[in-house]
This record gives sequence, structure tokens and C-alpha cells, in this order.
Amino acid sequence: MNISKKTLMSFIMVLTSLTAMAQPYYHVMKQDGSNLTEETMYNAKKYKIRVDMIKPKPIDAIGGLITIESYECDRSPLKRSFYFTRHGNVYYNNSEGKFHFEESQLDYPKGTGRNRWGYSTYSKDHCGHFRWGRTIEECIDDSKNYSSLYYDATETDFYFANPENLPKLQEDLGNEKWAVLSFCEWDYVCKALGMNGWSIDGNRCFLLDLTPGKSLLREILEENGSLNMTKKQFEYYEAQGLVCLPAPGERSGSYIVPIHKDYYHINYWSCTPCESVPTTHSWSIHFGFLSQPAGWEGYSREIGFPVRLVILAD
Repeated sequence: MNISKKTLMSFIMVLTSLTAMAQPYYHVMKQDGSNLTEETMYNAKKYKIRVDMIKPKPIDAIGGLITIESYECDRSPLKRSFYFTRHGNVYYNNSEGKFHFEESQLDYPKGTGRNRWGYSTYSKDHCGHFRWGRTIEECIDDSKNYSSLYYDATETDFYFANPENLPKLQEDLGNEKWAVLSFCEWDYVCKALGMNGWSIDGNRCFLLDLTPGKSLLREILEENGSLNMTKKQFEYYEAQGLVCLPAPGERSGSYIVPIHKDYYHINYWSCTPCESVPTTHSWSIHFGFLSQPAGWEGYSREIGFPVRLVILAD
């Protein structure tokens, strides 16, 4: 049987493409000021994280399946794969007794008024800043004394980290395996796939690039020439695998402390308690995006931070 050189070359190209598609894709963005470069596939492997485009996937998932293959981290090194979704942050409606997702990834409680210090007050029917507690009441009720939350922290003291509460999340938010990332998971994902300093219609945002096979953030920078984009632009890139973690501030007492327009500290709860803070109190870890790179902090459990859920893979 005679095979032309052109046919043979076409077959080799197709075979090479299929082999490449079968390989896990590693990519890591390195930031120098506003300049982004992409590490090679092999250098990126040192982060032990990969993003795979696997089908089928949850209907609302964004980008690929994230897998952290091994940890060089001693804080709750969970072994699991997960998806981010388009839903955005979670909030609780007290009147309904139900959880909801914000309308989009960019949304968060903006407050219903101002107190005497000028901080935003919030609606208890749209509570998006949660304290560290065993129950939802401990997370949101300002009439309670939260001094007890300082002591004897365990992972299941946090409502969103306790497996016993998963049925409630599944009932209200859809029958998925919802979870909050541990410190290690936040650390690997944000340092390997994220970039701070972005502004979308004037609102601060930490962006995660979950697009296997290309560097979406670098592409956006080359097209825009800046770290600013419109909501319409974001929605276009979201469909390709871009995740936004907005900067909703933090809750102290009965009001929300907003993020300043020049302040890049964006906080989200992890499910990991903090045991290394030199204090008599057992604080919990929140993950703060301090410019670049992202990092962790131990923080008082009476402070309210937002919660971003992911879907665990089977």
C-alpha cells in the first residue's frame, strides 16, 4: 500500500495533537509589575498543580478541573480536585433561611446605608460576610457574644467546613459537592494561576486563569494594555475560563469595612484553622491577596469575610 508523504505528515500531525491533548496542562503566570510571562510546562510542574479540560463537567463550571497533585504544605493538605463556577460568592437570606449565590462573580453586598463612622451597614437578608462558627447564627447574628469563637478551634467549628452542613448547601444551592478551599489549595491556586490588581468597571478583583492550553491573562494584557476592563469584556473572557474574586471588604460588628480603591487586600475564608499564631486565642486562616503574591494570615474568628464555594470532583 502506497501512502503519500503529504498523507503521512497529516497523520503524524493529528497523532501529535491527540497526544498533546491527552497530557495534563501545567501553566504558571509570573508577574513583574504589570508584565506577565508564562513558565514552561516543566518548570510549572514544581507547583504540583494542573488544569485539565475534562468532559462532561458541572454545567456551571468555569475553565478546567484543578488538581493539586502533591503538597509542600503542612496546613490541611487535602487531596482533591475541584471546579470554580460562574456563581460567585455565597450569601444567606435570614427571612427565607436559605443560601443563595450572588447574581454574578462580580457581585457582593454593597450595603444598605452608612453608620456614624461612614462604613456600610448591611441587610440580614443579604448577608455575604460570615464569621467562623458552628452554626449559621454564629456566622451572621450580631446580637450574640462571639468571644467563645476565639478558643479551641477545630476545622468543623466553621460552618462551611463541617460535612454535616453539606446537605443544607446542596438543598439550597443545587445538588453538587460544595466545599471551601483549604489554605494550601488557595495558596497553590492563587500563586500558580492568579493575578491581583485588576479593576472591572472600577471594582477591585483578583483574577484566576483556568484556561488549559493558553495564557488568557497575558492575552488580555496584550489586548487592553492595562489591568482595567469593563463588565462586558469580563463576561466575554469568563466564558473562556476567567474567574473573578471581588474585593467585598470585611465585616466588623454590624457594619462592613469597605476595600479602599488603592488597597489590594482581598480576603476570603479558608476552611483551615490557624494553630501557629503566637497568642492565647486560636485564630483561623483567611486567605488575603496582598498585591502579589497572595498569602495567608491568621485572623480573629469574629471578623466576617466572604465565602467562595467550589465543586469537588468525583
